[in-house]
Amino acid sequence: METNGAAAENISVSGDGWWPDVANLGRALESLTGLVSGPGPGDTELVQALLAVSWKMQVRSLQNAVETAQDAATRVQNLLTPVAPGLPPGPSGDAALAMAGDPLRFIEDTTRQYGGFAGFKLAGENVVLVSDPKLAKEIMIDQSSIFIKSGTALFPGSSLAGNGLLVSDGDVWKRQRRLSNPAFRRAAVDTYGKAMVDLTNEMLDSEWRPPANRDLFEDFKLLTLRIVVSALFGNSGKEGMEEVVPAITAAFEFFQRRATSMLIVPEWFPTPDNVQYTLSVEKLDRAIYRLINDRRKLLASASKGDAGTEGRFRDLLTQYLQVRDDDGTAMDDQSLRDELMTLMIAGQETSAILLSWACLFLAQHPHMQERIAKEVDDVVGGADVSSAHAGKLKYTEAVVLETMRLTPPAWIIGRCACAATRLGGYDLPAKTTALISLYNLHRDPKHWPRAESFDPDRWLPGGDAKPPKDNESYWPYGAGPRVCIGEGFAMMEGILVLATIFRRRKLAVPSGGRIAQPQPVITLRPDGPVTLNISSR
Repeated sequence: METNGAAAENISVSGDGWWPDVANLGRALESLTGLVSGPGPGDTELVQALLAVSWKMQVRSLQNAVETAQDAATRVQNLLTPVAPGLPPGPSGDAALAMAGDPLRFIEDTTRQYGGFAGFKLAGENVVLVSDPKLAKEIMIDQSSIFIKSGTALFPGSSLAGNGLLVSDGDVWKRQRRLSNPAFRRAAVDTYGKAMVDLTNEMLDSEWRPPANRDLFEDFKLLTLRIVVSALFGNSGKEGMEEVVPAITAAFEFFQRRATSMLIVPEWFPTPDNVQYTLSVEKLDRAIYRLINDRRKLLASASKGDAGTEGRFRDLLTQYLQVRDDDGTAMDDQSLRDELMTLMIAGQETSAILLSWACLFLAQHPHMQERIAKEVDDVVGGADVSSAHAGKLKYTEAVVLETMRLTPPAWIIGRCACAATRLGGYDLPAKTTALISLYNLHRDPKHWPRAESFDPDRWLPGGDAKPPKDNESYWPYGAGPRVCIGEGFAMMEGILVLATIFRRRKLAVPSGGRIAQPQPVITLRPDGPVTLNISSR
């Protein structure tokens, strides 16, 4: 620490003993950069970037200081206020420590003791935990105009997603959803199937060349990022992969650390973690805005009839740039950036989790791997797997559905009542957060025979599970107006990737290997490496 004295001297606190001297942050970063890396040709550019971030965070700090103080005062008042009288029975006291310590155990114990509708305080906020399918449907569908995203406890906003579909509400959300829908129609989604298969085969031929022992979660995070970048930007995305991959990885790691922290520090507060995160977001912004601007120029050339540009692009970026609202207006660059970033976040993380859990389940059931391989041979024959086959690979689809039943990547859905409302016979005050526990709902033995067993056959003809569209105890993509717009994309990706893998490879749990367990943070991730043995089929 003594060697960092020059940098440390630039970090001080104000008279109240806790507020960092933001004006000195840039000098601290400059000193640290010089000490860590030494003088070099790239130092000037790096320090300039750090100073730019420092200045932005200073401005942000000043803009948010009053708002934060007001928010803190409100939270203290909420902590001292008892649970609202209109809420259903639930745990006494504030449940923040229990929820943070072991979320799955807390929601399971709460549901066991109080049923599918329980009320309590969570970090000072009024919250209801919902594991009843009828109430879940009422929140997501019947009262979707009352239960909105804004104000939901445990789901803080972020500069990464901006104001995209994942977090926006009201007229902004309606317009963005309207403009996004054409890009996710079945015909559009089918065009991305080839990239899904090709990129999976590339992984099998390189990282998964047998015999191998791999952490599948790490491999799938990279694979699904490559797939989503290809779908968003086509071949243009390949040029920016070296810049995008480390930046998006750093941003995801920041989110996971933030999600497991008892104290959520605002992004604008200049901690070292926040500074690094801000740099990552700015790097992503530069890459995305460059791709947007380049594509606009190419599409303008195509409209003028320039040779070689007409019909060249079939990716999501092009569809977003070409779509028009009812009044003839298009998305501005900021809205387009927010939607592309949202799709990158949602499309990478949840798909990597789904594929990791599916392969872990299948590694423990070798006969299921054989059924997938046989189905692919029967359906595809000697051809390449393609989007045209996805709807015919029924057993592979059942594996995906069953994986999302037992380990839904979006394990809990949050909504906030924007007005007082009545739900389940109780009068909920405005600003009550509703947490719909898909993890509980999907494992409830009242609705699922052999609830804890991984059984894809339940989804096939003659099985005991209703089809997803008719099953009110199964909501892996949500429901109602805010149902996940990428559901068709994600389902096809899961089917095609698994079909491609098990056509060529076998997976097994290493002797004495640890089986990863669900870790509920923002998503239901594995709590450690998903390490499996890979061999040829």
